Amino acid sequence: MVASVSVLTSSAQASSYYEADDYYAEGGLSPSEWHGKGADELGLSGDVDRETFRELLDGKIGDQQLGTVRDGQFEHRPGWDVTLSAPKSVSIMAEVAGDRRLIDAHGGAVKTALAHVETHMAATRVRHGGAVSREATANLIVASFQHGTSRAQDPQLHTHNVIMNATQGEDGSWRSLEPRAIYQLQKQIGAIYRQELALKVRELGYEIETGRDSMFEIRGVTADVMAAFSTRSAEIETALSELGTSREAASAAEKQMAALDTRRSKVAVDHASLVADWRETASNAGFGPEARQAMVRNTEMKAAGAPLRADMAAQATMADRALAHAADKLGERQSVFSAAALHEEAGRIGLGKVGYAQIGAAIASATRQGSLIERTYLDRRGAEFSGFTTRENVEAETKLLRIEARGRGALAPIASPLAAAKAVAGVSARGERAGFAWNADQRAATEQILTSRNRITAVQGYAGTAKTTTVLATFAREAEARDVAVVALAPTASAAMVLGEALGTRGDTVARHLLSPEPSAHGRPAAWIVDEASLLSARDTARLFDLADQHHARVILVGDVKQLGSVEAGAAFKQLQDAGMETARLAEIVRQTNTATRDAVLASIEGDAKKALAALDHGGGEIVEAADRAERFAAMAKRYAELDQKARARTLVIEPSREGRDALTADIRAALSQSGALTGPAVAMQSLGSKGLTRAEARDPLSYDRGDVVRFARDYADKGVTKGEAYRVENIDPVKSAIALKSEDGREVDWRLRQWGAAKVQVFEPQRMEVRIGENIRFTRNDRDAGRINGARGIVTAVDEKARTATVRGQRGQTQTLRLDAARDQHIAHAYVDTAFAAQGRTADHVIIHADSRATNLVDQKSFYVGISRAKQSATVFTNSRAGLISAINERAGTVQTAIPPAALSAPAAHNSAATALSKSLSLRSGMGL
Repeated sequence: MVASVSVLTSSAQASSYYEADDYYAEGGLSPSEWHGKGADELGLSGDVDRETFRELLDGKIGDQQLGTVRDGQFEHRPGWDVTLSAPKSVSIMAEVAGDRRLIDAHGGAVKTALAHVETHMAATRVRHGGAVSREATANLIVASFQHGTSRAQDPQLHTHNVIMNATQGEDGSWRSLEPRAIYQLQKQIGAIYRQELALKVRELGYEIETGRDSMFEIRGVTADVMAAFSTRSAEIETALSELGTSREAASAAEKQMAALDTRRSKVAVDHASLVADWRETASNAGFGPEARQAMVRNTEMKAAGAPLRADMAAQATMADRALAHAADKLGERQSVFSAAALHEEAGRIGLGKVGYAQIGAAIASATRQGSLIERTYLDRRGAEFSGFTTRENVEAETKLLRIEARGRGALAPIASPLAAAKAVAGVSARGERAGFAWNADQRAATEQILTSRNRITAVQGYAGTAKTTTVLATFAREAEARDVAVVALAPTASAAMVLGEALGTRGDTVARHLLSPEPSAHGRPAAWIVDEASLLSARDTARLFDLADQHHARVILVGDVKQLGSVEAGAAFKQLQDAGMETARLAEIVRQTNTATRDAVLASIEGDAKKALAALDHGGGEIVEAADRAERFAAMAKRYAELDQKARARTLVIEPSREGRDALTADIRAALSQSGALTGPAVAMQSLGSKGLTRAEARDPLSYDRGDVVRFARDYADKGVTKGEAYRVENIDPVKSAIALKSEDGREVDWRLRQWGAAKVQVFEPQRMEVRIGENIRFTRNDRDAGRINGARGIVTAVDEKARTATVRGQRGQTQTLRLDAARDQHIAHAYVDTAFAAQGRTADHVIIHADSRATNLVDQKSFYVGISRAKQSATVFTNSRAGLISAINERAGTVQTAIPPAALSAPAAHNSAATALSKSLSLRSGMGL
């Protein structure tokens, strides 16, 4: 493991462990050093004084004693060990080949990583009255101990950085550290370390081979040599194999279990004999003394030469480009992102070419120029960190707010107040006679949008308020009767299809509409109804509004700000409402037939998780606790498989993560096979799932893997590329940004990302999949010619093992035959489990939800509300801890930030002059970096 974080439980144990003999040791002690501004404040520098180290572990700082007394017992957590380990090839060249320059390079990279932790992650908790808040402190006390061997006695250059549980607050007093950011950003710490080390390794004359997540190895140290010194890794792989899994497929818990089960006690070994053994092992692996010495000599000569220094200096100028690419990538997914994440991403792009200080200088320059704008970044818990937004994100939000404000009062209403009231009265009376009485919210909302004079209006309604079947259906009918063309839109094809069917028109995705909007016949005015509007990004909303402006169309946004938002940057639907967009509101939920389930949904909207779970206890469903995820998944699979076919069709299973979805799907299929619900031969195939690359990631060669499938969104006749055709990735050249592709009929394409096509592609990754008779499957890509919609579902009714085909019956009874080896027919997946995002917009009688309280980035108030609000009758929640889940949901509101802070929005504008003032105000603020 390149970077790990572990908690220290005993000061005595910790002090003795880090003092343990190591072959670097002089006088029986490992090399050590103090780091951090906190250490500077205490006058600590150089070698770690063992007595001072022990006192700090015990929480003794000057005349202060940190810790608390609980039940008469004093408690103080000593600190945390952040261990940073060099790549295997670096350890081999340092320890086996004897290039001691690499040890200094490792030490320098460790210092850089620790400075990053101190700047961006050091914090304490401060109580103000009854509220507790996080206060950034930017100072740490760190005792670092350098070691050179692994527990398996392989060469492993690594440093244990013991972060004391102490940091100095603004008032000068010492307080306990708030460590959650360090845990959550463990991978980031390792990436920063590797990025700085990669640069230093290249400065020493080595060439490197780069990989994902800022991983690298020294070129020339072969895989065989590294495998010869990877005893620990082999032991863990063996342990995982005995568990029936592998390093790639295992969960974090399974990897941790394997690591602990194979962990050896640390023992002292004679330095000279250890190095002799290593060199013999290297020679046996084909890396003899002559090759080792020649490699070191060559790098020393190269490092001393002018060409390398000139090359490194020239490459350092790419810091600005790396930063721009990083900001573009992060800015596509988040309106506001943390400064720490920006540093990491820019370093990944410039791996081995630019260093931490150069990236910092590029960030400062971009901020001065206004391409980056400082913002406070809020994490999932609402904790504040330094952050940025981009000029493009501010411009997109400014544009959508300006068009909305300018469109107020700009159009004639669809119907007069009297006509609207009459239409609503007639429809609601017919509904009541049919047993579907309208409520006051539905009547008022329908009249409001029919009589609106604004170009942009909204319908904000909680899940299950029957927005579509009442308000939107009536609006569409009245609009068409008055010669206004109605266009049904949604962010996803499945949602667009459902909306189109409800309104009696063809549904289309927003993305397709933006490319080629449906023209109105004979210049008829148009109304564009956009369902699931909370899923629209700020950029797409701005583009949609601009297009509506050009076509003189009105837009009705429909959604729920309490549900999940866009996977791309922005929260346009909520932002527009906050800015005063005219909004009709529906709050009376009619979906749930069970009062207790409805109470649980209402409590989840309020953010009261305790009340919501209590309602499920009292007839709305069930809460099932189990500490082990495998046990929870097995219980969920058993419960689902025990249902009959009709009951399964009325039951929705939700797991927030894709990895968890796949693991739970495997358990469900095993249970269904055992019950006899799946029959016939299990035919293995390759399914193709979207990699979900951002536009910036699509331009990065490291985003691709061999075997990926690429489809272009347009023809490139001069390149021999046809729109929509499948091309498999055969090879990647990161240096040239070139990818070798091969079509299904064997044609080769040399795809140069910097020259053409990177912005117009869909990228899919292959996964192994089995198909049997009785399988529930879903299509994962739109294919209009084949009549397939992304998200549409079907059942496998026949499988021909010899012909390698499968017959699928769709939800309307239509059948089609899939050729399992054809790329076009491989865009399918099992449809037993949905993520929360995929479930939004669906309805079922019963819902089974997996909610692990520790899933920081996936389980929050919004995802919980989306999950239980799918149910008409009951919701069953499987969790690791009821108390932990309540705490997690109450703490994580799931709020999405916007590039323009809510405080920057002016009071609602009622006319165009106010809209102009708003636009000027926002532009001025963005230019000033506010």
